[in-house]
Amino acid sequence: MTSIEGTKLIHLTHDGNFQLETDAKVLACRIITDVEDQQQQHNDNENDGQSQQQQEQKQTIEIQVELQLDVTTMHPQGGGQPTDTGIITTRMDDDGKIDDDEGSDSYSAVIHKVTIDRSTGIVTHAGTITIPTNRMPRECNYEELFFPPNTPVKVTVDPTNRQLLSECHTAG
Repeated sequence: MTSIEGTKLIHLTHDGNFQLETDAKVLACRIITDVEDQQQQHNDNENDGQSQQQQEQKQTIEIQVELQLDVTTMHPQGGGQPTDTGIITTRMDDDGKIDDDEGSDSYSAVIHKVTIDRSTGIVTHAGTITIPTNRMPRECNYEELFFPPNTPVKVTVDPTNRQLLSECHTAG
């Protein structure tokens, strides 16, 4: 078993405390949702006489994930401080760099909770990926499909939430 180093916490530096974006690499991804079960439910719903509008609302699958990165700008929950929220996005060009071209194939996880394992220093970002059902393969290793290890990602903190948390924090 390979050992994973702790996550570098950008927010602990003076300049990093105000940084809302950073590039990172995925250390690990864990899918929480039973994807095959969701796909089956979607297929069952297509055939149960739902209206066109109801079917269109079911054109996506929400997948709960936990991501561990080598570096983050997001504050983990702890010491009475609530967690940052934000988005982690994969967008890669041919050289493995973050690609800001909106037309490129990408996946985004909307992060709703960030925690840290104090014994290992690894930060876990828990969130949701919303995928159009027509982009979902039937069977695969979903961890490797969405956020495989060493994938470059962009971590973006929700600035409104960060500002609110900063104003409520007594130390800052």
